[in-house]
Amino acid sequence: MRIKDAVYVYRLIGGERLAWHGRYHAHGAGEYEFHYFMEGQGALLINRAKYVIDSNIIYFVQPREFHSILPEAVEKPISYYAVLFTPEPENSVDEEIVALMEHLWHARSRVLPGDAKDRFFLEDLYRLSKAASECSRKAAEHALIRILYCWLDQFKGVRAIRSTRETKNEHVERALALMRKRVREKLSSDDLAGMLGISEEYFIRLFRRQLGMSPFQYFTRLKIEAASAVLVDNQLSISDVASRFGFENPFHFTKVFKKCTGLSPREYRKIFFEAGKPPQTPPLA
Repeated sequence: MRIKDAVYVYRLIGGERLAWHGRYHAHGAGEYEFHYFMEGQGALLINRAKYVIDSNIIYFVQPREFHSILPEAVEKPISYYAVLFTPEPENSVDEEIVALMEHLWHARSRVLPGDAKDRFFLEDLYRLSKAASECSRKAAEHALIRILYCWLDQFKGVRAIRSTRETKNEHVERALALMRKRVREKLSSDDLAGMLGISEEYFIRLFRRQLGMSPFQYFTRLKIEAASAVLVDNQLSISDVASRFGFENPFHFTKVFKKCTGLSPREYRKIFFEAGKPPQTPPLA
């Protein structure tokens, strides 16, 4: 599986960014794409059909299908990852993934439910795909295969999993919405539990059961994800970015950022600016 391009768009709402990222276009023969929407509300046009954009959903686009994010339909800022990829010829794994995608379209289905943890797998994939080394790009391709299998097997029913509605917990969903809305603030597990009207111990147990990590760990990853977009999107200093997302100081921010991404903020930014690259990678949709 070859990754042709990957983008991460943070809180897209209007103006020139929306005109560029949301432009109406199609990709060539053998080029597949998916969009994983993490937050926001709006509409995605694929050919003549209009689809709802909401949190934690995935849309796949076939080769030569025209698609765009409709500017007049963006009601809340949209954050998403998009990956454009091509299967390798005569590769049995890639052929199986294509067959699963075809099964999806034959069932007249466009949308798959995502998982709140998927955004972190995609952040790793995105970062690795932008690295200069061949080893990192290969790692990104393996990460792509892994997440495609996970999503498409779920649709096909290969794995015995419960439906998304059954696995969701109202308290956890409210907590996730609060975290996304207040990502620049300092919120503890106790703060969030108080907002939900439940005990901190019970909240942490519910959260771990659904997401496999503590509320603090998840909220920290959300902050790093948002900070990574700011790092490559403008010229704010590391200190300013740290302050914007509520870290104690630049040293604490750098330590946490490196723990989450494997790179320091300076190294992460360098990936996108080396060789004279502009801050925004040419987007897909």
